[in-house]
Amino acid sequence: MLNEGQYRDQITHDGYAIVENVISTDAIERLRAAISALPEGDEVRRRTNVYGVRNLLDVSTDVRKLAASPELRALVEPLLGPESFAVRATFFDKVPDANWKLRYHQDRVIAVKKRVDTSGYTAWAIKAGVQQVRPPEGVLLRMLALRVHLDDCNANNGPLRLLAGSHHQCWSRDEIPECKTHYREVTCEVATGGVLAMRPLVLHASTSSEVPEHRRVIHIEYANADLPGELEWQHRIVAQRVP
Repeated sequence: MLNEGQYRDQITHDGYAIVENVISTDAIERLRAAISALPEGDEVRRRTNVYGVRNLLDVSTDVRKLAASPELRALVEPLLGPESFAVRATFFDKVPDANWKLRYHQDRVIAVKKRVDTSGYTAWAIKAGVQQVRPPEGVLLRMLALRVHLDDCNANNGPLRLLAGSHHQCWSRDEIPECKTHYREVTCEVATGGVLAMRPLVLHASTSSEVPEHRRVIHIEYANADLPGELEWQHRIVAQRVP
């Protein structure tokens, strides 16, 4: 188990850290049930189970509570400080009928309330009814993502792979092959209830799952500063306050 200093140092140096036993078994069961109970819709899709939800903070009270919980705040505040807040959450599940793979990339877009043309903000697009934009590099460098694992994630069911130390800048597509030779590749195996904390700019990829089992992940993004002018984050979920 990493102590706070080790955790902060690893993310600063490598761009990621794995912390086990963050979320209790009972809480995991509640989150699984909450995800399964989400209604059908364009982006909240169900067959036998939900396997992809883009705007999770809009549709799940349980996930909003999770984003503000002391367990996750303990992983966010050492990096972003006590004034940080959750800005977006996404759900993924790799199952036989939704078993994708991704090449190495960086998470370089944010969700905002509405389009406000602003210097340095480009590639405006609407996905699932939400306005997204690519911000300046400095905004992404001040963010942190937490991937909460609702199932064991191992080498056989499409784990995230990342290039440790590649999180200090934005890379062009042409530069990524060279990064793959320069930075150490890590396969992120995480047990149920564990959390993978990562900087959005760390290069990461994933393969398809080789087994017909769930690999459910709630991916929550955090920031610690307002956007310029009239531009606003889509969400601003702060820490739970104890009465």
